Amino acid sequence: MKSNINALGNWLMSWVQEDGAIHGFHNHSVWGSNPYRWSDFTSGHSTWASPLMAALSRIVAEQRDSSLEDQVLQMIQFQTTCFQEDGQYKHIGFQVGEMLGRGLIHNMMPNVALGLTALHGRSWLPADVLESIRQAMVRNLQACDEIYPFKKTRNISNQEYCRLWGKLLYQQLFPDSPWREGIQDDLNFMIKNYHVRGIPDTDCEASNRYLGDTSMVEPAEYYGLMIAPLVQAYEMFGEPHYLQHAGGLCRHLARSAWVDTKGQTRFNRKWLLRGGEWIRLKEPMLIAGMGMSLHGIARYLEHQADEELALFLEKCEETYAYYQTPRGYMASATGWQNEADIAPCSAWHTHDFYYLHQRHGLGEKMASQLKEPYPRISVLLGDQCMWVEEGEHWAINDYYFQDVYKLIGRKDEAVFGRDLGWVGGERALPEHFLFPNQPIFVKTDEGIYLKADEQTAQNIDVSSIAELPYLGLWE
Repeated sequence: MKSNINALGNWLMSWVQEDGAIHGFHNHSVWGSNPYRWSDFTSGHSTWASPLMAALSRIVAEQRDSSLEDQVLQMIQFQTTCFQEDGQYKHIGFQVGEMLGRGLIHNMMPNVALGLTALHGRSWLPADVLESIRQAMVRNLQACDEIYPFKKTRNISNQEYCRLWGKLLYQQLFPDSPWREGIQDDLNFMIKNYHVRGIPDTDCEASNRYLGDTSMVEPAEYYGLMIAPLVQAYEMFGEPHYLQHAGGLCRHLARSAWVDTKGQTRFNRKWLLRGGEWIRLKEPMLIAGMGMSLHGIARYLEHQADEELALFLEKCEETYAYYQTPRGYMASATGWQNEADIAPCSAWHTHDFYYLHQRHGLGEKMASQLKEPYPRISVLLGDQCMWVEEGEHWAINDYYFQDVYKLIGRKDEAVFGRDLGWVGGERALPEHFLFPNQPIFVKTDEGIYLKADEQTAQNIDVSSIAELPYLGLWE
């Protein structure tokens, strides 16, 4: 079973705006929060979605498409000019929304994405665009070195590794790197002070999450931000210990995995130390969003054959395919029993798209298929709510005669809200937000039914991760 990479890319492009912003319902399915839970109600750009630029840059390089080329250039323009006054990027709030304007990792991810965009696009990106990438990366990296000093705060492992990955990419791309002298010392510091051997066995290395805190290690979805820079350091400096430590991190992911009730291989949530023993936590945990860690393993396999790790990649890709909907997006997670399971996050899905197209190459005519309209309603059923989308409309809706969510938004709008159509008042969204033809689903003790006639049902794609079975038409 294989994922439909073209369908995933098409879905992601449905969130991309003319100005280069990547909108989305920014659902963080590892922490379980989103702008709805934070009462922020924004669905505009998130810098965590920036790897989409890198993926599209490669597609343009291999399948020259003038329309897609213009879109990528606009995305680069957007990312390289959206700065706060202190040098941090704008739109770094992710699951907290626009009210959050600080944080290291969501500054660092766009630097990595810009670097990868330049690497994949060297054959076609104009010199002035490459210069804009260079200026943006150095401006932000230098600003964040001041705001978030290395080794002087309770630094988080994946964030510091991501900072180093951006600096390594900068050094690879541009001759004037101000970090050239100290970058290997910083990498060696990370290995010495964060890596933990023996979880779950002596062939594996995990990473402590915080500097000075040995009671927990990083969740699995962040390990690609550690593995990829170590592999790149091995390529740039030729020192084998970087590759060896990358391999230990890879094996930690593969041997910490578990199999869910659907028979699918899944990332572990976390390991916690209790009474001298490491305890693995499995759920709640994401499905969509494994991509950067899988990319890190794939990069390691470019230098070191390993049947176990190669099989692990195949199993995780089968998980993608199993949980992918016909529209292209995947179920976000399991175990939350709320919207965090079913609401697809464009920001996480860009990481999966980048990994999949890097590993398997480009599908035939991928560039031309990215913008084709999708004519059907897409539904993903969960235990307590459902995701629904059609065209520009999206919703997190309730089952029949339940009234908990009723969230509506548009892909071309940077805000969303609760549907107050029958209530009215100043908080009601404008009429163009209304999504009146959402299908109605009835949940009974024995299963879930669609309350519609056969003709209407023919235009609806229904997928489900609910425990109760989907049983078709109500009558």
